[in-house]
Amino acid sequence: MKAEVSELLELVKHGEMVIVEHETSYVSEFLLKLLADYTRESGVPFVIEDYFDSLYTLLVHSDILGLDVDIGHSYVLKVGGRHKVGGTVRQVEFHPDPRVFLRNYDGASPQLGGIDGPALHLVLGFENVLYFVRDVRDFYRLLLGIQRYVGNNQRKTLYLLPSGFFANLPRYILPELRRIATGLWAAETLPMGLSVSIRKSSDLTLTGMKFEVELGGDLSERR
Repeated sequence: MKAEVSELLELVKHGEMVIVEHETSYVSEFLLKLLADYTRESGVPFVIEDYFDSLYTLLVHSDILGLDVDIGHSYVLKVGGRHKVGGTVRQVEFHPDPRVFLRNYDGASPQLGGIDGPALHLVLGFENVLYFVRDVRDFYRLLLGIQRYVGNNQRKTLYLLPSGFFANLPRYILPELRRIATGLWAAETLPMGLSVSIRKSSDLTLTGMKFEVELGGDLSERR
């Protein structure tokens, strides 16, 4: 089924956390562009949580692909890394102890300022944090830190996660992330956009549905 990105996002209620899983592809670059364009045109506040320069990497890839990605209006919470890109940027000091890291995150979030109304949050590179998890106890501290924001009506949150990444991590991690999420999407790239399959949704009638969202124009025309 063809859909606009605005229609896809209308399927997500405020307070929801949706995991967008994908294989190795350009899903992240395409989704970043779609969300950047949508938020800029609609006036919806756009918050990007950038772990370890993931945002910078996507922008470099987008440039090579010929995608014009404008995130000058975004608010960026930057965790680790060196490249500060985006609009308003606030640094979050990373610490391998989840208790310290979550305190740092909570302290940096209010510093963004200027956000008027519910925001769209896009989380990039969060999977890298999981490499620092030392044991089950650390993981559940981190999980509970994420879960606190489920139900927060000031945000809709999309976590972009590469599914193949989890093969080298303890088997309980991905199922637990899926459990606390209110939505699960499986995304693939198309020549002109994205294919999104709904695997889990707070609206049970949507489960199993598949949507195609176009970027507009063939990539070959952008080079």
